[in-house]
Amino acid sequence: MNLLHTNIFVPVSVVKDKPLQLIDVFDVSGKKTIVLDSHSSLLYLIVGSDIDIDVQIITKWPHCSCTIFGLFTSDAKHPVTWSLKVSLHHSHTSANVDLISFLQDGAKVAIDGSIDTAQHLDQVHGRLLEQNIVLGKNISLKTLPKLTVASHNVTAAHGANIDSLDQQKLFYMMSRGLTKKQSQTLLVNWYIDYVLGHFTDISDKEKHSVYKKLIK
Repeated sequence: MNLLHTNIFVPVSVVKDKPLQLIDVFDVSGKKTIVLDSHSSLLYLIVGSDIDIDVQIITKWPHCSCTIFGLFTSDAKHPVTWSLKVSLHHSHTSANVDLISFLQDGAKVAIDGSIDTAQHLDQVHGRLLEQNIVLGKNISLKTLPKLTVASHNVTAAHGANIDSLDQQKLFYMMSRGLTKKQSQTLLVNWYIDYVLGHFTDISDKEKHSVYKKLIK
């Protein structure tokens, strides 16, 4: 079964009692909606460059969960504007979200991630982390992780980091004969490998498509 789709904006329904693994690669603008039925689970990766994307994920019934990753790369010619909204409307639901951006020279990135929980819910979990990896100069970054919590029995956390690559690791690899660009690529690959490691049925061809989109 193919996990990876390119520029597909057709709405997706995750059916009752079933898990779904899905990878979307985007290089055009659009909007996508994913709805989870009861006792279903979603493992979802969005990959993009030069995009303006709006993704909404909605829990339709109790006892469902979603784990969401975003991998984005931007430079002066490839801006990224991305909005993700996860709506938890029922009890016994959870959302874990990790959004990672690689910021090259001249990058222009605006990321708006949010998890909203409705009123009077029980045993709901929401976590949202945005990581921005600085690889160049003259970067424009707007990031606004948000949690809207309207119930009492909820565990929730959110945050945003702006980091550079580990300078000691870069120095070590360059001292072994690699260029700075090659060393950066190896460290960026670590982030990509970490995310793709969650997808048990991904093919080598699909992995290659993800790397090709992200490594400039």
